[in-house]
Amino acid sequence: MQLYVELIKQLRALQLHSAIGGIALPNDASIGLHERCGFVQVAHFPQVGWKFNRWIDVGYWQLTL
Repeated sequence: MQLYVELIKQLRALQLHSAIGGIALPNDASIGLHERCGFVQVAHFPQVGWKFNRWIDVGYWQLTL
């Protein structure tokens, strides 16, 4: 969490507009981290990633800075 807080602080200092996080789903811990930092889900792509010899969903979360 501290790493993300610092990263977001630095992105804001650079006056960037948004940050996007991609998450292999399901992943409740990563979703929780992103949402605690203010990110909201903006996309869900079913079966577009390959991990551990199986197709997985990938979601994207966005934070407007």
